[in-house]
Amino acid sequence: MSDKSGISLVAEQLTKTVSSGDEPLTILKGVRLQIKQGESVAITGASGSGKSTLLGILAGLDLPTSGTIRLLERELTTLDEDQRAAVRAEGVGFVFQNFQLLPGLTALENVMLPLEIRVRSDVRPEIEALRLLTAVGLENRVHHYPAQLSGGEQQRVALARAFAGQPQILFADEPTGNLDRTTGTQVEDLLFQLNEQSATTLVLVTHDERLAQRCQRRLQMTDGVLSEPEVQ
Repeated sequence: MSDKSGISLVAEQLTKTVSSGDEPLTILKGVRLQIKQGESVAITGASGSGKSTLLGILAGLDLPTSGTIRLLERELTTLDEDQRAAVRAEGVGFVFQNFQLLPGLTALENVMLPLEIRVRSDVRPEIEALRLLTAVGLENRVHHYPAQLSGGEQQRVALARAFAGQPQILFADEPTGNLDRTTGTQVEDLLFQLNEQSATTLVLVTHDERLAQRCQRRLQMTDGVLSEPEVQ
C-alpha cells in the first residue's frame, strides 16, 4: 500500500463525543490534520486535552463521532473493525507507554508475533525478530519473558515489535513516559534511528519536551482543539 501523493494521513473535521453523566462530553472539536510520508510529528498538550483519544482514532483503534480519516489510502470511517484491523496489520506499528507486551511470550516471540500475522514469503519471522532485537541491543535477552526485563528493556522489545514488518506509519503514545531520563533518552535515540532507517512516518503523543523537539513538526492539543504553534 503506497500513497502516490506522498501523504500518509489526512483527517478532516474530526469530533468525538462520549456520554458523561447527564451531559455529553466532547473530547475532539473539529480536528484537521495532514501528515506527509516519512514525516515525524509530535502532539503535545495537558492531560485530558484529547491527544491520546486523537491518536487512537488516527490509528483506526476507535472511530470519531463525525469527520473523516484517510490512512494509507484507506478511508477508515467507511470500514468495519475487521477491515480497519487489516489496514493496521498491513502498514501500522504501535508503541505504548505501558509496553503492552504479552507476558506469556518471550522477547523473541513478542517480536515475531506481527511477522507471523502478516505472513510474508520473503521474511522468516524468527530471523527477522532476532535482527530487530539485535538492532535494539537485546540479542542476549531474546529468551527472557517481559517480567524478567527492566522497563527500558521492555520498551526496546516494544520498539522492535513496532518496526517488525516495516510499517509505513508508526503511532507512539508516551513512549518514554514510564522510563527514567537516561533510559528514556536511549529509547528516544533508538526510536528515531529506526524511524530514519525505515523511512517510517512517525506520529507521537508526549509530555516530554525534549522528545517533541526532536520531531520535524509539533502540534498542540488544547481542550480538544488541535493547532500548530508558530515557529519562533
